[in-house]
Amino acid sequence: MSVEKTYEWLEKASSMQELSSCLLPYFKEALKADIMSLVSHLQAHGMFRSWAEGRRTMKELEKKGIFHHVKREERLLRKRWNGPDVPIIVFPVNERNRRIRVDFGSKSGLAFQDKLFLFLSSHISQAAISAIMTHEYNHVCRLENVPKEEKDMTLLDTIILEGLAENAVYERFGESEIAGWTSIYSEKQLDHFQNRLIKPHFELKRHEGRLFSNILFGKGYYPDMLGYAVGYNIVKKYLSKKKLKVSDVISLPSEAFIEPVL
Repeated sequence: MSVEKTYEWLEKASSMQELSSCLLPYFKEALKADIMSLVSHLQAHGMFRSWAEGRRTMKELEKKGIFHHVKREERLLRKRWNGPDVPIIVFPVNERNRRIRVDFGSKSGLAFQDKLFLFLSSHISQAAISAIMTHEYNHVCRLENVPKEEKDMTLLDTIILEGLAENAVYERFGESEIAGWTSIYSEKQLDHFQNRLIKPHFELKRHEGRLFSNILFGKGYYPDMLGYAVGYNIVKKYLSKKKLKVSDVISLPSEAFIEPVL
């Protein structure tokens, strides 16, 4: 697995358009004409938007040794979960995005089965970077073990994916580095949300409309970070009752987590 030298990409490029050409080899089926839409997709998940701010942050990330830290984490996590060898692409985070600042602590990421993006602030701690790396690389491992095309991922698949990843963070760091959305609701509330708001839509797919995103992130009339919080609780209860670790269930079908636990 390689941690790409993206700081060199930003040094050589003079615009987002030029930077986008560096991304094309990582999206094998994409055409050159599609690359800016891929950039927009990355930006929707937290990648920087301001070119000047992004270049400044990238210099700080490189200066503070963040790339070396990510490389150490990669070795540790790959061994922990017997994970795949995928490229890791680090970019500055969009710190003007309020949801990323408040709900995700000025860090974000995007995982695919064959690559991993991290969007980071130069102001966050190495422990926080370890946490987001744990979360996102767990996604990579889950996607390898339960392979599905993104178009086939259901809401249930997605909340279990997120729940597993944040339980992996909890396993490593306890409560010190887990996301705030893991503790904003009581278990009684979460059980109610699961049965009344999410269960009727377990089979919903992302491309079928806004409802998927509204439930997952808690938009509109839905409670904040609804899908994430419920997914975390489902996985946490399953692991506790079965006395298992995340590594034991990385390939377990999503449906198994919601079956009655004996």
